[in-house]
Order: sequence, then C-alpha cells, then structure tokens
Amino acid sequence: MKKLVVVLAMVVVVAGTLGASACAAPTAPEEIKIGTVLPMTGMFTGFGEGNGFGMQAAVDDINAQGGLDVGGKKMKVKLIVLDSESDPAKVGGLAEDLMAREKIVFYAAPDCPAPMWAPAAIVGERYKVPSIIGGGPMEPWAGMRMEATPPWEYNWLSGFAIATPPDPGDFRDKPGYTIKDTWFEFLDIYGGQTNKVAGVFATDEPDGRGWYGLFPGLLKDYGCNVIGMEKNLGLVPMETTDFSSVIAEWKANNVEILWGNCPGPVFGAMWKQAIGMGFEPKIVAIGRAALFYVDVAAWGGDLPWGVGTEVWWSPEFTNCPGIGDTTPKSLAERWAKEKKQPLNPGIGHGYVCVQIGLEAIKQAGSLDTTKINAAIPTLDMPSINHRVKFNKDHFNRIPLLYGQWFKVDMPEKWELRITLSKHDFLPAQDTPIFPLP
Repeated sequence: MKKLVVVLAMVVVVAGTLGASACAAPTAPEEIKIGTVLPMTGMFTGFGEGNGFGMQAAVDDINAQGGLDVGGKKMKVKLIVLDSESDPAKVGGLAEDLMAREKIVFYAAPDCPAPMWAPAAIVGERYKVPSIIGGGPMEPWAGMRMEATPPWEYNWLSGFAIATPPDPGDFRDKPGYTIKDTWFEFLDIYGGQTNKVAGVFATDEPDGRGWYGLFPGLLKDYGCNVIGMEKNLGLVPMETTDFSSVIAEWKANNVEILWGNCPGPVFGAMWKQAIGMGFEPKIVAIGRAALFYVDVAAWGGDLPWGVGTEVWWSPEFTNCPGIGDTTPKSLAERWAKEKKQPLNPGIGHGYVCVQIGLEAIKQAGSLDTTKINAAIPTLDMPSINHRVKFNKDHFNRIPLLYGQWFKVDMPEKWELRITLSKHDFLPAQDTPIFPLP
C-alpha cells in the first residue's frame, strides 16, 4: 500500500511539472529580427548592393554598442536578407516568409523602382509589420498607397518628391526639396541658351509612369514646347530595344532638352542609339538610370558625360549623424574598403531606413509591431540623410541636389559631382556642364 501511495505521488508531481511547463509563457526573444528583400541580382542590382550594405552597416553599428535598448534591455539586432532577383513577382512571397516564418518586427524596404514596393507593403498590412522605404519618389508610392482600401497603415516612405510641394510651414518648405525645383534651377541658368524644345523619355511601369505623368506638363508650364506630349511620345514598354522611331521624331523637331526616368540599361540602349542617329540635345536629365556608377559605366564610350540626375545622398553631407560615431564620410570609407568599388549612394538610403526603424523600436520600448508602427510618426530625429520627420501622409521628405557625370582621370573614369545645391550642408562641388560635350 505504501508503494502505491509513493507511485501515485510521483505521478502527481510529474504531471504537475509537465502542466506547468505547458502553461509557461513563451520565451522572450533574445534578438531583434528585421528583414529585407533586395534586388541583389538582375536589372536593379545597383539598388540592392548599396542598400544592403547600408542596412547591414546600421545593424553592425547598433550591435557594436551592445545592441538596441528596448524597454531597458539591450538586444542584439539581426538583419535577414533575401534576394528578389529584381523580379517584383517574387517580392511578396519572400516578404511573407520573413514576416510569417522569421517573425521579423520591422521590414526595411530598399530604395528601388516602385513596382518592387507594393507586394511587400500588401503583406506588411496583412501581418501588421511596419515597413519604411529608404528612398524613392513619393508620387508613385502615394498613388499605390491610396489605391489600397484602406490606405496602407504600416508602410512609410523616407524619400523625395518629384513635384509635390512641402506642407506649408514645414521646415522643408523651401527650394531644394523637389525634383521640380532642383532640375528647373538648371533650366533657369541654361534654358535660355536652348530653343526650349523638349522631349520626355520613360519606361511604361509604375515608377516611369509616375515621372512621365508629371514631366510634360511641368516643362510645358515652364514655357517649353514638349514634342509628342499628346500621344505620350517617349513612354516605352520595359522590353523595348529599338527606340529609333522615338529618336527620329525628337531629332526632326530639334529637341534640345531631354528629361526622363527609366532603368539604367534601358536608357543606355536608347542613348547609344540616339548618338548613333545624330541626336544631340544640349541638356539631358534622367532619373534612376544615372544614379549608380555600375549602370553608367555599362553604357560604354563617353555616353555618361554631362548627363544629369538627382542626388539624394552624398558622403559629403555634414551634420548628418549615423549611429555611434558613423558619419556619411565614414560610411563611404567603409564601402570603399570592403567593396573596393566606386561609391554607391544607395548605402545612405539603406542605412537611414534601418536607423529610423531602430529608433522607432527604441521609442516604442517594445517588439510589439503595432507599438513600433505607432512610434514612427512621433519621430523627429537627425539621421545620416538629414532630419527625419514624417507627415500625416506617412512621408518623410529628404533634400535633393543636382549632379552630373564627369569624365575623370582615375581608374573608375566617371564621377558624379554635385553641380547645383540649395543646401548649406553640401555646396556645389563643380561647375555645371553645358552643353553636353
């Protein structure tokens, strides 16, 4: 009888122990998981390489300080990177893998063409994971965000505006904060030395359409004769390889100003055909295509010489702190040392994306994604890409400058230099090139 009592007692103890284990609260995470889907291969590799390096640099910087303070506890940060292969159709599934399986608490969306954003944003809304896009044009993004029902609540953009002016009274309500006033400054100086006949070129996808939808009207209002405006001349499918009919019409109408937006390889193919056909405008400003050395160098010959583009980050930015003692200059030095490649300005956008996200987690004091999302609009912080403050439309406006590609006597051969600036934290670095060589 005593043996039976002992056995029963042991059973009760074991059962109680198992029950207590089953009812125990889940173990708190020991690290903060954040994730991104980058175009590390394919047409948009230039975006992926720079953004990815900057994101990891920000993570390394916070971990070098012992981790991020979350509610009084220091936690290390882990960045999980997946490759979209520059295919928008793959982004959504990969983002879902990060959010559902890896349980990330923040999604760092890269600065890349707009079609790459929507799939991850849709998944983020489903899983309520906050996402900040680290760069890119506001107008295409805002169009996609507002088309959703309801508009995306967990998606934010730290980027630039093409033509939408800043909110009245905002500290950025001045020149230097739209593509419009940055690029028109060049026309203010040199447009009078042209015939003011303009052409517009863009690829027929959300990013390109966003720019094409604005440029013809802006140029017309400025006093330019925009060739083919009524029939969308120059808006071409992504797969186009023969641009001769468009170029011929520009040439026949003596176009001297060419503006546009498209991937680097598309512009390179068009520009090579244009020069071969004897089309020689005096001013060329092209968004997206001329951002990265890897793209312009691939055009061949002297095709990059004098081509203008937007500049949204530079290692020469001053009073723009990173995490710890990192500065724009030191970040660029890390890139050069580790990659042994010419500067990719995407490192700044990748870094600031994570920098903002980490600050939101810190301010939330929690890994609860709804609390992190609620903290984002309360931020007003210095960053490696200037002051960060989002408006009611989930948009943080960054400064813009005008740059052109210079032929230089260095192994890289080409260097993007700022030729026009409205900002005291980075004056112009060289005299504008006009007309194109």
